[in-house]
Amino acid sequence: MKKCLSLILVVLILMTSALPIAAAESHVTYSGNSGDFIFEPGSKESPTDLFPDFKGVMPGDVLTQKITVKNQADNKVKVKIYLRALGAHGDSRDFLSRLRLQVQTSVDNKMAYMFDSTADATAQLTEWYCLGTLYSGGKVNLDVTLTVPVELENIYQSQAGYLDWEFRVEEFSVEDDDPKPPPTGEEPFPIIWVVLIGVTGFVLILLLILRKKRQDQEEEA
Repeated sequence: MKKCLSLILVVLILMTSALPIAAAESHVTYSGNSGDFIFEPGSKESPTDLFPDFKGVMPGDVLTQKITVKNQADNKVKVKIYLRALGAHGDSRDFLSRLRLQVQTSVDNKMAYMFDSTADATAQLTEWYCLGTLYSGGKVNLDVTLTVPVELENIYQSQAGYLDWEFRVEEFSVEDDDPKPPPTGEEPFPIIWVVLIGVTGFVLILLLILRKKRQDQEEEA
């Protein structure tokens, strides 16, 4: 059982101006190396920041950030990944208590809320929440929605908010009777590449033979 503390949310309120920001997907990847998680993309505020789309927001904004949690451990290992909220940092509680945060994930192919509260709270994520059992290459998507009230006061102009989420992983050996995980498309030499390499080699040999025959004909002429 391994734990990794993640500083994941930085919200910057700019009341005067804001530039449009292209949607960006974030990733939490379990690498299997000493129980490590890799958090991307990170930011200047925090190397584990997962919310590039929650920057430069305005009162009245409703923004969504997609986070993909992936298992990239060895294919002989399946994992259960858990998430819980630790709440806002002390100096961020007042600010984040004005914002609403919702987290959705897929349950039985339907989206369901696993968190719906003010951004400073731990709420439904006070205890560990299992995101699922993931085989190598498996993933689960989280859709996080941030709602900024229109009436947010000017005192929060240019203020940032920090909160902590924590991820935990449990590893299990893959058993013979486990369901076969779907292909990830990351096989080193899928069959299509084997066929293409074979065809390319055949064409190169044929061109060399034709070139040799042409050279012989020119020499005889």
